[in-house]
Amino acid sequence: MFVQNRYLLTFLFALLLSACGGGGDSSSEPEITPPSTTPPPATTTCVNPHSAEYPSEYLGKFELPAPRGELSSHITRGISFKDYAPYLLWGGLPENQRGNCSQDEYVKLMYKQALQAMKATGVQRTWLYNYGRWNSSGDVWVVPENEYNLPKPYIEYIVKQAAELDIEIYFSWQFTTNNIQHEPLLELGEVLTLQKLKQVMDAHQNNMIIQAKHAQKVGIKGIAADWNAMNINLPTDELKDYYIDRFAEIIDDIRANFDGEIVWGQIGYVFNDERIFSRVDSLLVNAMNAGGSTQFTTEENANLTPELIKQKTLESLESMKTQIYCLDIHQPCWHGKSDRQLPISVNIQVQSRDDFFLSGWKEDGFCTSGQLADGSQSECVQDTFVTDFSVQAIGIEGIMRAIAEQDTFEVNSVDIHTGYWLSETLVPGSEGFPNISQSIRGKPAEAVLNYWYTGKE
Repeated sequence: MFVQNRYLLTFLFALLLSACGGGGDSSSEPEITPPSTTPPPATTTCVNPHSAEYPSEYLGKFELPAPRGELSSHITRGISFKDYAPYLLWGGLPENQRGNCSQDEYVKLMYKQALQAMKATGVQRTWLYNYGRWNSSGDVWVVPENEYNLPKPYIEYIVKQAAELDIEIYFSWQFTTNNIQHEPLLELGEVLTLQKLKQVMDAHQNNMIIQAKHAQKVGIKGIAADWNAMNINLPTDELKDYYIDRFAEIIDDIRANFDGEIVWGQIGYVFNDERIFSRVDSLLVNAMNAGGSTQFTTEENANLTPELIKQKTLESLESMKTQIYCLDIHQPCWHGKSDRQLPISVNIQVQSRDDFFLSGWKEDGFCTSGQLADGSQSECVQDTFVTDFSVQAIGIEGIMRAIAEQDTFEVNSVDIHTGYWLSETLVPGSEGFPNISQSIRGKPAEAVLNYWYTGKE
């Protein structure tokens, strides 16, 4: 039966690969031609072709939680877009299922309707993610504009539509590890030499100047100084010092070209250094490190409650505060440490999967191969996961209770990281696996979040 949706360090950068909502390297996505940079006039015949229906068993095994409160009015409410452009979805639809839309019309319609749905949930801020493969033939790696996952005209369109709804746009760049020939430039978690680190930092610095200038031009309100969805390994103090020095330069370059807020922490771990803390406006901190893995026992996972999630979140926030402010066992008393108490944005990601709090984040954008519990191999482990919307709803409710009660950090915003699928689809298919994803769109967790954001059912 179907129901209709209503509702160190090794630098420790290997800590959280799930920084990217699509998982690891964005280059794993299907090869689809980007939309043109000159969208045609919209027609009245283009309609949304997607369905929000799902099997009733997706609701899961737990009783859905009753929201217990509303966030303080000083905390900015956020949900971020899934980090794929909608033309990737359009390209996967059979021609007779494209709603009589051109690719460009479809892209604009999907973003507009997603923003409207976010607004109805009480959203005041959303993050956009962009990426692209590098042209590595020159002295500095450069991403050609025709390689952008999200072309500039669509960023401008999204910012304009969001402004009409009083939604701020924040921006982060995801560091793709391949070049335009699809050759690897580095591996995730690679131990970098100083020469390779210089190449990476030169590329990021040049690219962030470009992105900062465009963000300033179109009215983006905030930008991440560091990259998303790529981790590296810096095992020596020499490499760490070089990394921090270069990021200090990058932040200065962003500041020279951009008037908005500069955020630090997209890598999934906040490394404390005065050269960074004195230059940025806020930090991005994950509500739960490693997506809940290693923190829950089998028994706890079988008996989830919002109060259990709340307690685990409070413990995680306290642990992160200890790590950030010089008591981290992986980097104790780093010579550049800062005592500045910067405000934070709490980054939340809870997938709608029955074992999320036991085994952590899993790729939800496409198939990955792996070994199953019985020892057999699967070419698509995502097909074996059990969808459970109630797990996600309990997780969101518990984390929100913790944010409302905690006094560990000064929280200035909350974000559901890459938490809004680009269509209403809730069943697996050509779009990926929205059923198990951290997207809350159309799931009971969205109704929970709506209450915490607006105080209304």
